[in-house]
Amino acid sequence: MSKRYLIIQTAFLGDAILTEPMIETIKANESSSFVGIVVIPQNLDVFSLNPKVDVIIPYDKHGADNGIVGFKKILSTIKEYRFSCVISPHTSFRSTLLSYLSGIPKRIGFKEADISFLYTDRVKKPENLHQVDKNLRLLEPLGFKNITREIRLYWSEESKKMVESVFEAHSVNSNDKIVVVSPSSVWPTKRWPKEYFRELVKMLAEQGLKVVLIGTERDKEISQFVKNGDKRVIDLTGKTGIKDLFYLIAWAKLLISNDSAPVHIASAYNTPTIDIYGPTVPEFGFYPLSEKHKIIQVEDLPCRPCSKHGSVSCKKKHFRCMRDIKPELVLEAALELL
Repeated sequence: MSKRYLIIQTAFLGDAILTEPMIETIKANESSSFVGIVVIPQNLDVFSLNPKVDVIIPYDKHGADNGIVGFKKILSTIKEYRFSCVISPHTSFRSTLLSYLSGIPKRIGFKEADISFLYTDRVKKPENLHQVDKNLRLLEPLGFKNITREIRLYWSEESKKMVESVFEAHSVNSNDKIVVVSPSSVWPTKRWPKEYFRELVKMLAEQGLKVVLIGTERDKEISQFVKNGDKRVIDLTGKTGIKDLFYLIAWAKLLISNDSAPVHIASAYNTPTIDIYGPTVPEFGFYPLSEKHKIIQVEDLPCRPCSKHGSVSCKKKHFRCMRDIKPELVLEAALELL
């Protein structure tokens, strides 16, 4: 009888993407195994076309499934699949409790997770490794020999047609160099100043590059400011789904982004990447995996890092970690990578 594995990752988009190599590794070692994953609804499309995922269980923990009733509902759904092993790279109290109450006999999580004593196998979370490698350490209790770090993401034919129709509408051809720019982030302090992004985008356009802005619906105001009415710049903010972004970033010659999810999409397709760091640092393990990449940061600032995820405002009030990174520096890095 084939083994049945469940992965719980209900964090942000980037975290979900960096979980994917765990699926690749499980299937590489046990091709007949059944693999399920619990994710928030916003991240369903990270895995919806992945042929190695057998079931996706959405958990709207901040919405329809919030509270005890929702928790019991997701617990009931998990139990229906009779998993033999659950692996949780997510370290929250809720994820640990979900793993325990599921009744799954083998439960693997990080030793540093909340109430980690409820796991049957606890793995020390290593420092100074990429998050992909940290996640893969959770598979050590399973004794797998074939480990893969590759992130595999899948776009749809509809996404391909959508992006290509946008390019056609803006007279973009195969000889043009597409630079995708992601000027926002969930956390305000992880955003390089929008004034700098506007200046950078203008300089990129003046170099004859085709600049495409991306972001979610809530990022529209920032992107409109960055675009500044420049008709040379294509603004797709709020107009792309996750699978659209997969195709767009795979097609791009360069991604310029804050420390956020688009960097991990680029890693999956080996797209050259510029990653701008402010309150966070690469040592946290979320740096680009693309062969060609540049990390832009203020090296000698004593208040860095000030937060693991970023925050609402700079505690020191000067925001030097971002303001000291000038647009000319990022432009220079971009031209070196192109």
